[in-house]
Amino acid sequence: MSFDSVIAHLPLLPAIILSLVFSSACSGKRQPEGKENNPSAHSPEWQEFFDGKSLAGWRRLDLNGTGGEIDVTDGRISFGRGNPLTAMVIADKTFAPPAAEYEMILQARKTDGRDFFCALTFPVPERGTCCTFVAGGWGGGVTGISNIDNLDANRNSTRSVIRYHAGKWYDLKVEVRRGRIRCWVDQRLVVNAVIAGKSISMRDGEIEKCQPLGIASFSTASEFKSLRIRALPAEK
Repeated sequence: MSFDSVIAHLPLLPAIILSLVFSSACSGKRQPEGKENNPSAHSPEWQEFFDGKSLAGWRRLDLNGTGGEIDVTDGRISFGRGNPLTAMVIADKTFAPPAAEYEMILQARKTDGRDFFCALTFPVPERGTCCTFVAGGWGGGVTGISNIDNLDANRNSTRSVIRYHAGKWYDLKVEVRRGRIRCWVDQRLVVNAVIAGKSISMRDGEIEKCQPLGIASFSTASEFKSLRIRALPAEK
C-alpha cells in the first residue's frame, strides 16, 4: 500500500477502533454457559416470599395444638419439632403462581430429627390442584412427589432415597411445566415426572392445609431462609 493510500484511509481508523472496542465489550457481557440451568442463579424476575425479619405473608398452622413453634431469627425461619407436623401456609388464600409454567427454589436445612425436614406444597395450574415435594420422608431419606395417581412419594415412580445431612443447606427446586414436574436437590435432578394422563393430588391428612403454597416438617426441626418464584418461558 502506498503512502498516499494510507493517508486516504486515516479518517476510517477511529471508527474501526471504536467498532472493535464495542464488539469486545459486548462479548464480555455474555452469561457463562449453563448459568440459566443453575438452580441457585438469581434473576431480577424472581419474587422472594421471605423478608428475613418476620412471617409477614405467612400463617402458622396450629394443627389442633400439635404443630411445633415457628420463629424468625438471624434471617432464618425456624421450625420446631411438631407432634408430628410443623407447618405454615401462605396467608393469601387466592395465591396463584405468576404463570402456568413456573419454578420455585426453597433453601432449607434439617437441624434435628429423622423424618422429612421439608414438604413443599405447590400449585399445578394445568390441573387446578396442588401436590407436595417431600424431602427426607419415611425415615429421613425418601424424596419425591405426593401424590401421583393417588400414590404418595414412597410408593410412586418419583421415589428416590437421598442422605440428607443435618446442618447442611439445600436448594430444593420445583419446576412445573404443562405435562411435567421436575425437581432438583441442589444440582441433582431427582424428579422427572410426566403427568399427562395421571392424577395429581394432595396426600390425605393435615398436609392438605398447606394448600395452595405451604411448607411443613414431620417430627423434625428445620430452617428456611429463602423461597423465590418466577415464571418460565415456553419451552422451545
